[in-house]
Amino acid sequence: MAEDEKPQGTARSFAPGTFEKTRKNIGPIDAEEAMMMAQKIGGEVLPEREVPMDKSALPRRNKSDRVIVRASGQTSSDISAKSASLSSTGSTKSMVSSEILKRTDADLPAVSAKDLKTINKMMMSEEYEIKPNYGFLNFIFSLSAKNKEKVSREFGEYKVKKQVEHVQAFITTIKTFIQLSPDTYKARIATEEDLKFRFLRTVGKWNMKAIRPLAIDIEHAAAELTVPMLIPYVKAMYHELITVYYIGEQQIPAMIKEIYGDLCEYPNMDKGHLQDLAKNGITEWLYVYNQVLKGLYPLLMRMCSTTYYEFPTYFTKQIGQILQFVNVSKYDLLLPEKKKKSEEEIQKEEEEARKKAEEHRHIPGKKDELVTTGLRLLEQLFPDAGFSHLEDHPDMFPYFQPLYRFSEGFNMLNPGNGVQVTIVLLKILDDLFHGCRNINFNIKADEKLGALPDSITGAMADWSFYIEDLFYKKLGDYLKEFMNALYSQADYPSTNYGKETINNVLWREKFYYLPNLQFNAPTLTKPRNDSKYEPLYNRTDYIRTVFTVLGRRIDENAASKKPVLGVMNPWDRYEFDIPNVISKRLDVLLGAKRDDKTTAATN
Repeated sequence: MAEDEKPQGTARSFAPGTFEKTRKNIGPIDAEEAMMMAQKIGGEVLPEREVPMDKSALPRRNKSDRVIVRASGQTSSDISAKSASLSSTGSTKSMVSSEILKRTDADLPAVSAKDLKTINKMMMSEEYEIKPNYGFLNFIFSLSAKNKEKVSREFGEYKVKKQVEHVQAFITTIKTFIQLSPDTYKARIATEEDLKFRFLRTVGKWNMKAIRPLAIDIEHAAAELTVPMLIPYVKAMYHELITVYYIGEQQIPAMIKEIYGDLCEYPNMDKGHLQDLAKNGITEWLYVYNQVLKGLYPLLMRMCSTTYYEFPTYFTKQIGQILQFVNVSKYDLLLPEKKKKSEEEIQKEEEEARKKAEEHRHIPGKKDELVTTGLRLLEQLFPDAGFSHLEDHPDMFPYFQPLYRFSEGFNMLNPGNGVQVTIVLLKILDDLFHGCRNINFNIKADEKLGALPDSITGAMADWSFYIEDLFYKKLGDYLKEFMNALYSQADYPSTNYGKETINNVLWREKFYYLPNLQFNAPTLTKPRNDSKYEPLYNRTDYIRTVFTVLGRRIDENAASKKPVLGVMNPWDRYEFDIPNVISKRLDVLLGAKRDDKTTAATN
C-alpha cells in the first residue's frame, strides 16, 4: 500500500503518519527481510483506533497546540506509535537480548571451503545434531546466505537447556562435597596445592548466573538460531569448563572417588550420602565431558579457529586460540600432576623396565610366553584342532570347515601353506571382535597408545575384509583359476599362463598375509600390491600391543576394581550381541551361568 493511500468508504482507517512512524521504529530494512518478517508475523495490521471515527465531527486542531515531550525525548504520538508497532509484531524476538541478536556471520573466522564443509558435515551428524540435516537437499538449502550457519531448532530448545541443567548438577554436587566436609578438610581444600583440592576450589567458584540468561535467550530465538548467535553461550560455557578439561575424562572420576574416600575416613560422616554424591558427580561429569565439552566442540572450532581438527586433537593443537577466545589464562588451567620420584625410585624403575623389555623382546620364530599362552588357549577352545603342534602343519580344513563354512578357495590350500592357518586365526579373531565391540575403549586418553598410527575400532571394523576381500575375491580367485585349469590341462603349471597364475598367487600370499615368505618366482614380473588395507602384520602388532597393555592394567587393578586407563567398562560382564562359534565356546570355558565376578575381564 502506498504511503499516501487513504482508505475511503471502509470501516477501517489508519491515522496519518502511522506507516512512517512504524518504519522509523523498525529501522532500516530491505524488501526481502520485510517479506520474511511479514510471513513469520502473519495476521493483519490493525487500526490505531478501536472504533472508526468521523473526522468531520472532531474539532479542528489549533496550530498553536503544544507538543508534549517526555523525559525520554519522545512525543506522546511517538510513544503511541511505538506501542502499536510492538503489539502488532509481538514475536519472541522482543524477548531476546541484543547480545545474541547482534551477532552475524562476520563474527566468524574465515575457513577454507574444504574445512568448512567438514565442520558443517560434523555439525549435521547424529553425534552432534547442531545443524539441521536435509539429506540431499543440504546443498540447495546452503545456497541461501541466511541458511549457511543455521542451527537446528531442537538444539536451541532442548540441547542447550539439558547442557545447562547437567553442568549445574555437576557444580552442585562438587559444592555439596565441600559443604559436607569437616572443618579440617575444608582447611586443606582452601590451602593445599594437591590437584584434587585445586579442582574443588576451581569448580566451587563456578557460577551459572551469566550462562542461564543466555540459554533462555537461545531458547526464545530457537526458530531463527544461527552459529554466530551462540558465540556468547559457547564462550561463557567454555570459560568455566576449559579450566578442568585437561585433567582428563577418566582422571576426574578417579579424583572424585579419592575425595569420597578421604571423607569416609572422618567419623560421623554419612557414607551412604557420600556414595550417592560420588556416583552423581561421576555421572554428571561424564555427561558434561561428552555432551558439553565434546558436544560443543564443533561450534567452538567454528568460532575461533581457521583449521579443522578432530576431537580431542583440536584442544592441544589450537590451545592458544581457544584460551584467547574464552578469555582464560594458561595459568588458570588445571593439568594432571606428575609426582616427583627419588633417584632411587627412578633407577629401580629403569632396571625393572630393562628386565621386562628383555623378557618381552620379540624374536621372530621363537615361541615366547605370550605365544605359548595363546596356543594353549586355542587348544582349550578347539581341542585336537592341531594348535599344540603347528610345526607338523596339521590340516585345519576338516576341523574348521563344518564350523565356519569357508567359501571355495579355502579347500584348495595345502596344509603346509601358512595361509591356511592364517585364515583360520583371522576368522577366530573376527568372531572374538564381535564381543569386543561392546567394550567401551578410550585409547586416546592414553598418551602412548593414542599416539600409535592406528585405532582399535578401525582395526576391528576392517578385520573381516582380510578374509572376504583379500582372500575370497583376490587370492582365492587365482587359486580357483589355477586348480580348474589343472584339471583340464595337466601341464598347465609349465605354461606361460600357468606360471603367471602361480606368480600372482605367491606374491599375493606375501603381500596379504606372509611378509617373510621366501620363494623362487616363476616369472620376472612382480605384480602391484592391490590391497587397500593396512598390512595385516602392522594391524596384528597394533592389536597385540593394545590388548597386552590393557590386559596388564586390568590385572593390576582387579582386586580394587579401580578405573583402567584405556577402557571405560573393564568390569562389565562380557557380551556378544549375536552368538557365534567363539561366544559359545567361551560360555562353556568361563561358565556363562556363573555370576559376573567369574565372567569379567580378569578371566
